[in-house]
Amino acid sequence: MLEIKGLMAGYGKLTVLHDINLTVQKGSLTAIVGPNGAGKTTLMNSILHVNQIMKGEILYNGKTISAMEPHEIAAMGIGYVPQARNVFPGMTVEENLDMGTYLSDPHADTKKMIEAIYTAFPRLKERKKQKASTLSGGERQMLALGSVLLLKPELLILDEPITGLAPQIVTELIESIMQIKEQGTTLLWVVEENPMQILPLSDIVYVMDGGTIKTKKTGMEFVGAPDFMEMFLGN
Repeated sequence: MLEIKGLMAGYGKLTVLHDINLTVQKGSLTAIVGPNGAGKTTLMNSILHVNQIMKGEILYNGKTISAMEPHEIAAMGIGYVPQARNVFPGMTVEENLDMGTYLSDPHADTKKMIEAIYTAFPRLKERKKQKASTLSGGERQMLALGSVLLLKPELLILDEPITGLAPQIVTELIESIMQIKEQGTTLLWVVEENPMQILPLSDIVYVMDGGTIKTKKTGMEFVGAPDFMEMFLGN
């Protein structure tokens, strides 16, 4: 579904990523791990073309997207939940979800679509009249996920969606995300915390460090490796 070939990318004259080669198979959960500063977020931003691509190619369903504008890439079926600034804080939950329908078919029943999000995330329905700024960290992540799901993405990119959240919320969010996968959405997940909860669920894990891919393993191979923590931290 997604193929990255020889990618070099960064910001201005600063090159962050060097010769990245990565493949995401349809229907899979592909995880990206590595220490802070490894280039994980820059890689996600490069897929959405919100930073500078200096060399290489990114293909989605066989079509080159590395020269497209971010809104064009989103319209092709790629959803992105960044770690921060992923909701409109001054708007209510309901208004945020309304914004999430902006690329929907003009004839779509948006009320029914939003109700489906409330079914998936009951906490959001309870708080639909609250401003997003008043939500807990976990609730904001649910709202960000719900807003992106309204676009019906085929590929969903998650940048550390459970980092810093309470254990109960972490478990709830992981379960919700796995249900999204079971319903047919392909996942590309940057994992920063709780690796033992996520990596066993992953089909493929890529380890990044210093802006490069260091190794690639299945999720269970990664978790079962004697040097698991060293690889997770990029050492």
